[in-house]
Amino acid sequence: MIPKGKRWLLFGCVAVFPVLLIMITVFSVPVTALAASVSGKLKVYGGKKLKNIIVFLEPTNKKAADAVKKYKVTQKGRVFDPAVTVVIAGSEVIFINDEGREIDHNIYSLSRTRKFDVGLVSKGSELVVDFPKPGIVKYYCSVHKNMEGTIIVVPSQFYTLLDKPGTFILENVPEGEWKLNAAVSHRRYSASPVDVAVSGPSVDSVILQISRKRRKRR
Repeated sequence: MIPKGKRWLLFGCVAVFPVLLIMITVFSVPVTALAASVSGKLKVYGGKKLKNIIVFLEPTNKKAADAVKKYKVTQKGRVFDPAVTVVIAGSEVIFINDEGREIDHNIYSLSRTRKFDVGLVSKGSELVVDFPKPGIVKYYCSVHKNMEGTIIVVPSQFYTLLDKPGTFILENVPEGEWKLNAAVSHRRYSASPVDVAVSGPSVDSVILQISRKRRKRR
């Protein structure tokens, strides 16, 4: 039989040991980089009412995006769905002919960002096109002249789509040096990139401007 004093000592050890385990567990959690939000306002100058504007962050070290994945664009009812797709550089887009009857399509693009021609595809076909670098890619169907779609390739997963100029917010942005920029499908307008240093919980009141490009003198 354990003496009374010893019994209390044993119980004390049992009571304290789990607390030590909890303390060890808590202090052993790895420290990860803090994530912040970047918010502000997008302004457009030049008189044009722009829509479908992508505000995005680009790492200054030019590191390739980590969140690449596959996206889908269907052709049904002789339209591209979605008409505008935002993808991360390095990702792939699967073009799916999902027509209800036998209708062929030939999807192509003459864009400098990504030039391609998938050829004539029949109902039920799926073809994959990769988009390795940022930019705007407009594509069409050579069989149906009214079909038109746009793929906006951004350099990172930190972006947001605005249907019109106004406020924006980008969440879960890691610490570091970034460039805030915007992609506009109108060829005569462009954004003026802004340097953003993320080092705290939030970066607020950033003004990003889009203006009409100056015509080059001949």
